[in-house]
Amino acid sequence: MRRILSVVVLPAVLAIAAIFPARAAESPADARADSNYGSNLSRVYFAHQRLLAVRDACDQALPGDAAANEKAYSVWQSRHKALLEELDVRFTLMVRGVSRHEREYLRNLGKYEGAVIEYRNKERDELLAQPREGIGQGCADFRAYLAGSGSDFHKEYAEELRILRQRKLPK
Repeated sequence: MRRILSVVVLPAVLAIAAIFPARAAESPADARADSNYGSNLSRVYFAHQRLLAVRDACDQALPGDAAANEKAYSVWQSRHKALLEELDVRFTLMVRGVSRHEREYLRNLGKYEGAVIEYRNKERDELLAQPREGIGQGCADFRAYLAGSGSDFHKEYAEELRILRQRKLPK
């Protein structure tokens, strides 16, 4: 699943990293760090969006399995609650960082959140466009993935999170 997430998420990662231009840096190393920060945030953030897209596609294709999908996702989400909140804070801070004033911040936040929703809907629609045979097994595999150790974002994205956490969040 990590391989699938990486292959599908990479184009979106590059797009969101471009949305968040590096702030004026004091040195070339600072510029690389800012760029690296945005790419790493995007990678982890969009991996979660991809999970939501898969869940939504499974719910739509197999409505009878929606409760099982929600249960599996809820358990995964509870294990990742603090991380998901951290990612939301970091996303919001990046949007605030590229905004000059409150009005622009609100406009940018809506634009970037809209891009995230558009990405998730596009992923869901692409999954739903696949041949129907095997979708039941694919959705069962998704639930198993959520319950398995391979879905531990703390481990799967350890390097990305290490880089993100070099930049401390405000208290």
